Amino acid sequence: MSHAFLLCRQCGVLHSFGVRSETDDDGLTEFHAAHFGHTLEDAQSLPDPALFDGPVWDPMSTRWFQIAVGAEVLLVRSWRASIDEPRRHELTSVSPSATDCVEIDEPLLRRALDRHFYPHAMRPAKIERFVQTVRELVADLDPAAVDTSFDDASVPNASIGPFPAELCALVLEHCAPFFDAWEIERVRGFVDDHRREDGALAVRVRRILNRSAA
Repeated sequence: MSHAFLLCRQCGVLHSFGVRSETDDDGLTEFHAAHFGHTLEDAQSLPDPALFDGPVWDPMSTRWFQIAVGAEVLLVRSWRASIDEPRRHELTSVSPSATDCVEIDEPLLRRALDRHFYPHAMRPAKIERFVQTVRELVADLDPAAVDTSFDDASVPNASIGPFPAELCALVLEHCAPFFDAWEIERVRGFVDDHRREDGALAVRVRRILNRSAA
């Protein structure tokens, strides 16, 4: 959903209409007074994913996002110095660098696989081989080509999606040499049960922000 801003290009700052103040009209009067005589322009945030240097829910997280001013696209840095201060929005020419990757929640995967075999016990070495196999397979995926279903609120710049269908058979094929026959059938059932976006095999597509940019 787009968000409306008022831009003072001369000062490189923006006023957000997102939070209403009880003391004035969204702080608009104060913004006009501070930029008296300057040209103010209407701007709209773009639907492209924003970048965060912390969890989305953290009010102290810095955010980078794009706005449209007519046909022009500009980059905005949104931040606050303390929790008691309002969030500031300013134009920036520096886009933080980030590396895209596809990963899994490995601790969750280990616990789920162990529970799946209960009351039988799987050797820890075999659990690790399974996790390593899944890790290597998802690491080769193109992050841009992975379908995701929802954002991960606990991890910055991350979305969750189902385990790709084309990898299900490959997991079983790669695991067959180190699992017993009865075990591989249980593993097959595990993959079927956990490949959806709410399962232990769900993939996380994440943009890892270069910390020097934050």
